[in-house]
Amino acid sequence: MVDTILKTSWLIAALPLLSAVLIMLFFHYSRKISAFLSIGSIAYGLVHSLLVLFVCYLNPEKTLELNMPWIAAGSFKLFVGYLVDPLCAMMLVVVCAVSFFVQIYTHGYMSEDPNYSKFYSYLSLFTFSMLGLVFSTNLFQSYIFWELVGVCSYLLIGFWWYKQPAANACTKAFLVNRIGDAGLLIGLLMLFFSTQNFWLDKVTLSFSELKNALDWANSSGILPVLGVISITTIALFVLMGPMAKSAQFPLHVWLPDAMEGPTPISALIHAATMVAAGVYLIARTYPLYLASPLAMHVVAWIGGITAIFSASIALSQYDIKRTLAYSTCSQLGYMVMALGLGAYSAGLFHLMTHAFFKAMLFLCSGSVIIACHHEQDMRHMGGLKKFMPITSRTCLIGVLAISGFPLLSGFWSKDMILAAAWEHNKILFVVGVLTAVLTAFYMFRLYFMTFSGDYRGHAHPHETTPAITIPLICLAIPSIFIGLIGSPLIPGGDKFSSFIFHGKHHLHHEWGVSAFVHEFLTLQGFIPFLAFLIGTFFAWLVYRKGFSLNTYMKTHFSFLYKLSFNKWYIDEIYFGILNNIIMPLYRILWGAIDKVLIDGFFVNGSAFVASVIGNRLRYVETGRAQMYALVIFGSVLLGILYFAFRR
Repeated sequence: MVDTILKTSWLIAALPLLSAVLIMLFFHYSRKISAFLSIGSIAYGLVHSLLVLFVCYLNPEKTLELNMPWIAAGSFKLFVGYLVDPLCAMMLVVVCAVSFFVQIYTHGYMSEDPNYSKFYSYLSLFTFSMLGLVFSTNLFQSYIFWELVGVCSYLLIGFWWYKQPAANACTKAFLVNRIGDAGLLIGLLMLFFSTQNFWLDKVTLSFSELKNALDWANSSGILPVLGVISITTIALFVLMGPMAKSAQFPLHVWLPDAMEGPTPISALIHAATMVAAGVYLIARTYPLYLASPLAMHVVAWIGGITAIFSASIALSQYDIKRTLAYSTCSQLGYMVMALGLGAYSAGLFHLMTHAFFKAMLFLCSGSVIIACHHEQDMRHMGGLKKFMPITSRTCLIGVLAISGFPLLSGFWSKDMILAAAWEHNKILFVVGVLTAVLTAFYMFRLYFMTFSGDYRGHAHPHETTPAITIPLICLAIPSIFIGLIGSPLIPGGDKFSSFIFHGKHHLHHEWGVSAFVHEFLTLQGFIPFLAFLIGTFFAWLVYRKGFSLNTYMKTHFSFLYKLSFNKWYIDEIYFGILNNIIMPLYRILWGAIDKVLIDGFFVNGSAFVASVIGNRLRYVETGRAQMYALVIFGSVLLGILYFAFRR
């Protein structure tokens, strides 16, 4: 039974692909069938993924890896297959659970859209792509699904392509991700050929063999020959892919603009699944980073900078979805920072907890947008708590969870990350704590501006349909309780880390309740809770008690306020470089090299030479037999005379 569950786990990814194909080709005319196929396929995937998780929990050291040859040419071989291990099992449940509730939510949110069926086909195709990435056994296969995920993201962000901002957003997302993907491809090629030069029988891009190959190279004295710089270079090029996909500074600029897509996409792709793919890839290639301390430092600092940088922008945004988008960038920075600090399980634990409460927050924002007749500016909201009790309560749960309220899911995962930062890098610990303060402030700012006080808009807000509110309630449950599996409050301590490490204990919180209380009362244990209190208090002071912080900031710190409100002018800097440096340089190169050298000399020049020679030679081809006989006779005569005179 156990082997059957694992061996048939490929169906979890295959059924959404089948659903997408059937909807596109045969059932695009029927809304009911389209929704049934898409939701039904992911419902099966959720049940099966829970069984896989249960099997892996009972047998944490049992993994299944099946590979099939795809390309074979001499010693060059590439494989595709599927890998099931604890990390895969955890990600399967996260992707399937969030996707299932988002697809139910979609039925209510997109009910009036004329492209309802097409949207479900795109959702199924994206789900297949993300699950294929999770199942991948090697970097080559991961890259295929990595690109397919990007294509689906492009289609879904630009789903309302007739709106210019949506069309611009999907193009921007596509181009920025191409930068990261190009770096990832270079890193994969460097890894492949550098290993090929030293161990032909061990050429591999396989995740399961990567650590063994690096350990073998180190023990054989080959790793020093490759050089730390070479390993670091490979690791940093590979990192470019996750930087773009997980919206890390400076490749974060596409994610806030991607909020132009439908809200279910914001919840599915830009909160829980696609943006987490970068963190997942870093975790899969972790041995590569462990082999290079410099690469680990780079990963940690990129994550830390992204966390506080994005949080500083979220402070002054008024679009409810953009605020959540910058919050997503910030929390992804937490995850990347944790992995760079060596806190492997803490980063993945935050990935899991964040997926549930952030997806719920995005769905709450969609519920608010519908209730306010597609209004997204929080300055035109307020007082919605009395009109939308379910949405307001679930949103409050998400705000408390992401802010680090004690005993909720985000508290445990964030505490693990800050504990690792305290142990390994005090500066990043300070960065993490400041980010926690800002997170509590801007999230309660969002809640107070949206649900508290008096309504400031012009619509007639109301609670949304059960198809929208039921997924909110269902996602609120793990947002409260799922963090307990990584807490010391349950018997045996941190079950999540034990599970991720295949039953081997490598924990930050290996203690009981009394020891936890003692740790909580220490400086490093109490500071995260203090950060929550400070951020929440100032948000309450400003947005409930009327302390005019915005006016104060604009008056005394106008430069800082403008930096935050204008997103640190990163987009303006990029467009300035593009318009004033790259494009003029491109025009010069096009005029001097492409137009003159390539087109003028090689293309037109070779055509001119061929034309001249052809015009001269065409007189030889007269079509007269007598002329041909004369040429043959003359050639023979000249040949005879040549050899005669030589003798």
